Amino acid sequence: MNLEQVLDILEEKRRLLLGFEEVTQRMLTCGTEQLEKEMGERQRLLEAVQKQERELEELCSGAGPEGEALLEVARGQGEVSQLSGEMLRVYEKAMELRAVLSRFPESEVQAMMRLRLEQEKLLEKIKAANPGGAAKAARFYVTGAAQS
Repeated sequence: MNLEQVLDILEEKRRLLLGFEEVTQRMLTCGTEQLEKEMGERQRLLEAVQKQERELEELCSGAGPEGEALLEVARGQGEVSQLSGEMLRVYEKAMELRAVLSRFPESEVQAMMRLRLEQEKLLEKIKAANPGGAAKAARFYVTGAAQS
């Protein structure tokens, strides 16, 4: 089992999550025309994080009980007092990831509020441009809002 590879994967995940956080913050203040680009970048980063998680699982899955224990530690689980040496380094890196993740709920709420605001602005534009189609646009908006 290569602990350095695990540490590298965790560091890459941390870097990607910091990028995700940065893009989310940009979404809060960017112009409407940039919003779609930023959402695409967030999706790309999310897929990259998921890829790193799959690599971590694959790396650990073939190593039997030691690999399972390592995967648990890499996810920030387990009893820290029983860890030492390299496993402690892995746990500390996992805690760095958790620190980044702990900031996400608030920024996610703000980003969703921004998207809702943009939806409402778009709905108003549709209503103003075509009063006859307002009912259709309202149904579209209500459906979209319910799904989010």
